[in-house]
Amino acid sequence: MSRVKKVKKLSKDKGLTASLIIIAGLFLIAIFAPWLAPHDPNVGILSNRLLPPSSEHWLGTDHMGRDLFSRIIYGTRTTMVVALIITAGCFMIGTIVGVTAGYAGGWVDSLLMRIVDLLFAFPSRILALVVVGIIGPGLVNLGIAMILSWWVSFARVIRGVTLTVKENEYVLAAKLYGQPKWKIIRKHILPNVMPQLLVIVALNISWIMVALAGFSLLGLGVEAPQAEWGMMISEARPYMRDNGYLLLFPGLAIMIVVSAFTILGEKLRDVYDPSHLKV
Repeated sequence: MSRVKKVKKLSKDKGLTASLIIIAGLFLIAIFAPWLAPHDPNVGILSNRLLPPSSEHWLGTDHMGRDLFSRIIYGTRTTMVVALIITAGCFMIGTIVGVTAGYAGGWVDSLLMRIVDLLFAFPSRILALVVVGIIGPGLVNLGIAMILSWWVSFARVIRGVTLTVKENEYVLAAKLYGQPKWKIIRKHILPNVMPQLLVIVALNISWIMVALAGFSLLGLGVEAPQAEWGMMISEARPYMRDNGYLLLFPGLAIMIVVSAFTILGEKLRDVYDPSHLKV
């Protein structure tokens, strides 16, 4: 099936449409959080602690008497912004290293790929934990640690795509005409690598969100009282037996957003990555 036909087929795909609607809705929630949240997410009333869902508190209140619905709305902003920043950092480093290694070849490729292989030998989450242990916990430090441990998966795939693209006739023709390397990369390599980059970004952002929630669950990410879904689950653990909704709603939020980005990445991969390269 040609790429054009696949794109037309995707335009009618209900799963892709639903994922795009969810992602767009999440961005709108993140942007308009101050207007959508009925209560201050960081201010609680102890007399209202652990209230079940009601007309006043749609999703109930937590152990500090804070409105759970408001905290999930503000948690959308925290999770989305931090995940996008981490993904952008991985995207930039991975693209620079991958394109440079794939296009330059020779000792440059060997050196950069040995560094990538060395880092790739360690599980990304374990490597991030090591970096956080060195530089200390906190949201900024966690973001730096995740970027330093996640970019290698971008670089490996981008290098492979670059090796294929640089053998195309138009790239060889540009070399014969004596165009500078930087110009060939900008005009001929990057535009053809970009579709695969979008697939990598869509797939990785969901994994990064899960990892971010996991680190916050361990107390290594967002610090209280800031609202973040992983932190909310961590705070709810002592009360989960009698107040299961404290875990249910932030858990559902994580599941929905991760599913939406995963579906988007899978559908884009069907169009732009027929070989189904793994990140």
